[in-house]
Amino acid sequence: MVIAEARKLRSANIVEGLTEKIREAVKSISVNELGVSFSGGVDSSILAVSCRDLGKKVTLITIGFSSMRDIEVSREVSRELQLPLLYKVLSLEELEEGIASTLKIVKFDRLVLLELAVCFYFVFKIASEHGIRTVASANGLDELFCGYDLYRRYSNDEKGAREIMKALIETARRDKAEIDKVAALWNVNYESPFLSERFVRFALNIPLQYKIRGEDDELRKHVLREAALKIGVPRLAAMRRKKAFQYSSGIHKAIGKLARRRGYTKKRAKDLGYSGEVEAYIKAMLSARIHLPSQAAE
Repeated sequence: MVIAEARKLRSANIVEGLTEKIREAVKSISVNELGVSFSGGVDSSILAVSCRDLGKKVTLITIGFSSMRDIEVSREVSRELQLPLLYKVLSLEELEEGIASTLKIVKFDRLVLLELAVCFYFVFKIASEHGIRTVASANGLDELFCGYDLYRRYSNDEKGAREIMKALIETARRDKAEIDKVAALWNVNYESPFLSERFVRFALNIPLQYKIRGEDDELRKHVLREAALKIGVPRLAAMRRKKAFQYSSGIHKAIGKLARRRGYTKKRAKDLGYSGEVEAYIKAMLSARIHLPSQAAE
């Protein structure tokens, strides 16, 4: 009983400390009016609530491609938060134009970075069209609180998990430098407060057991979810399972559809020496073998 009470007290202290560090990180955003890249999940909801509670004027921004899931959830959560939401479902033609524009300025070493940059291209575009000059995202929380599925392999390896966290944070910081270029295209300032050195250092020191509870833990991020509920994030958002931006928005599937519309089947991609139709399509875009506007048949 004494041990259980001690653990409960320590957990409460960690949650209290985390909520304070979240507030400090968000307070570093100097502007009073901003957009928040929003999915309706725990990370972006924590950011939105923290900004709102600090007296900032917050507008939520959500995009969708072939999927409406993020938009549906975002609308429901935004109503509970009483925050305005801007959203748009983008056509394949708009997506292709966005890919072409992004490829001109972003250097990417993996498809996930390109997909992320394209998602932000449209978030920044919407912000710019509505006179919003700063957009913030909650990037960094998945890396620091075991949001990714790969952490299940390290659920009993404190040292190994910590090294993975450090590596992923460095990757996230490099990715931000590329996404900053996309923001500049729309004259928007891009903020990622949870990638700050002070917040990262604090989060890295939270014991692994408060983030993930075993290799079968599909929810994860437990202490972060507790902190979310404590600051007033709706349970719908606080307990929503992780799904990467590029998957929840539908961009991953939409790019695959674009590739097939352009004639890049698996067989053709293989014949051309590529691993798949999306790689073949992106390489064609890079070499300007695809010309816009799209004339591909449905």
